[in-house]
Amino acid sequence: AEVIFLGQFSHPNLVKLIGYCCEDDHRVLIYEYMARGSVENILFS
Repeated sequence: AEVIFLGQFSHPNLVKLIGYCCEDDHRVLIYEYMARGSVENILFS
């Protein structure tokens, strides 16, 4: 339910959720490309 909400949510300061995969024990979120790198790299480097 939360993933569907995130896919519909839009804000100019947030990257867009393109899709997701939920298969067995694997969970993957797919976001739009970020030209300046990941949020993790920006916050922790």
